[in-house]
Amino acid sequence: MRESSPFDLVGTLLRHVRVDASTFGRVELGAPWGARVAARDTVSLHHVLDGELWLEVGGRQVHVRAGDLVVLPHGAPHALRHRPDAPVTAHDPGPASGGLSVRRRFGGDGARTVVLCAELTVSGAAKALFPRALPPVVHLRPGSSGDPVPGLGRLLDGLREEVRDDRSGASLVAARLVELVLLQGIRAELERPAEAGSWRAALADDRIGRALDALYGAPGHLWSVAALARAAGMSRAAFATRFRELLGETPIAHLTRWRMDLARTALRERPDLSVGQVATSVGYRSEYAFNAAFRRVVGTPPGRYRAAGAVLAP
Repeated sequence: MRESSPFDLVGTLLRHVRVDASTFGRVELGAPWGARVAARDTVSLHHVLDGELWLEVGGRQVHVRAGDLVVLPHGAPHALRHRPDAPVTAHDPGPASGGLSVRRRFGGDGARTVVLCAELTVSGAAKALFPRALPPVVHLRPGSSGDPVPGLGRLLDGLREEVRDDRSGASLVAARLVELVLLQGIRAELERPAEAGSWRAALADDRIGRALDALYGAPGHLWSVAALARAAGMSRAAFATRFRELLGETPIAHLTRWRMDLARTALRERPDLSVGQVATSVGYRSEYAFNAAFRRVVGTPPGRYRAAGAVLAP
């Protein structure tokens, strides 16, 4: 038995995901209806309270029934319809900006579908791994025998109550609940069997997963390919070959990208740390070497990146 399971690795990644802001809306739809949602830099959640709908994303059709939850982690453009071939008659019917909102019924006088929608602004170093770790849509059926997600049903119950009752502090409580809903959804997807040769498969690989767990958990360590190979319990050559097969890049390239993701987060969120301190925290003894690596990966020097973030901050 390995010392740390793939699920410990998932936990390490989830600690680097944070929900900064959320908006919610309860949308009532009457057939016939069809709506298109534009691409955006947020994570979209749709929880069907009553009825059913068809979700189209990236050419794929997903049938979503009452009780189901769908997560679109990439903010991909998508369409929602009462049936697969229904024409689109509206755009962006989801939540309005600024906390809780309730939208009136729209569409026709046919079968009713009620959807609880949420838009989440997500940050943190692990956000950059979403495109590689998660598909365009995550479809969850809480409590089903085939794919149970323990505790998700209770979280959704609480979220529905907060949006429905709109008590004092409802926006804050709902934001915390929807963050937990998102983390549950991500964890459930990451724990599913992965396609061979994918980044997801690397999480489940006993030896490469052990090295990734060490790399993600201690990015400031002075890692070398040999040290990571020892963490994996493999020879240096076998480790380097297997790592590249699963992740499509060398161990050092992957380590550098992870360090830069962490550095970007620290530069924007920790103004109390100097650039040199950020460099040390992600494993660079030389601020010059860190500046060169950051500029190569991110495309701009760390000081300029921080200054740009300060200008954009509210």
